[in-house]
Amino acid sequence: MAHIHFFYVAPEDASPEEFELHGAEYAHAVRVLRKQVGERIIAVDGLGRRYSGPILSIGAKSLRAGVERIEEGAGEPRLRLTLAQGVPRGGLFDWVIEKGTEIGISVFQPMVTAGTVAAPHGRETRWGEKARAAMKQSGRSLAPEVRPICPFAAAVTSARGQALFIAWEEAEVTRTELAAALWGHRAATLLIGPEAGFTEAEVDLAVAAGARVISLGTRRLRSETAALTAAVRLLDAAGDLG
Repeated sequence: MAHIHFFYVAPEDASPEEFELHGAEYAHAVRVLRKQVGERIIAVDGLGRRYSGPILSIGAKSLRAGVERIEEGAGEPRLRLTLAQGVPRGGLFDWVIEKGTEIGISVFQPMVTAGTVAAPHGRETRWGEKARAAMKQSGRSLAPEVRPICPFAAAVTSARGQALFIAWEEAEVTRTELAAALWGHRAATLLIGPEAGFTEAEVDLAVAAGARVISLGTRRLRSETAALTAAVRLLDAAGDLG
């Protein structure tokens, strides 16, 4: 089966009739993939729309394609999952955003917690670019939101009204129990600690706000591994992994 390439089209460059690729997307389509007039291509706009249709013309700096089909919410999970994570050291949050976007996380909320070693402020733009690139690669149509870094307590407060979960070593729940906890919710927030984990005071604060404590098993996981493992469990319980 041939690999399907998805391109990113800026929302202002798309209409119900046609869309245009410019810059890096144009170069990838024309110079790398050698696309030709008449070939059918697919583009996503990051706002939840996926466009598909034949290439109508290729110019010196732009590619124009007709629109045969527009899909709303293509590739998007039903559960809007926010990953609120104590920022791990180094560039590991870049990796979390890339892989988390692929599996279906909708919002990334980097946090400063009691155990956070360093909060790399100013990387939000880079993280947003990572999310958009992963959206395109994975065939999603809505670019995940990357929020500014905030304190742990603020992340808990912003999850009010959602299903709330915090990963800690003290409790285990089954898939059935997770599904029951998610029932009736369209949005959920998952709290993941940094390398040092959460303090008991942080867990108590989350539980007081209605969080369900979940464990990730008997093996100790790195923060970035825990984030994706827990997110997969929640998306699976919500029926969003296929």
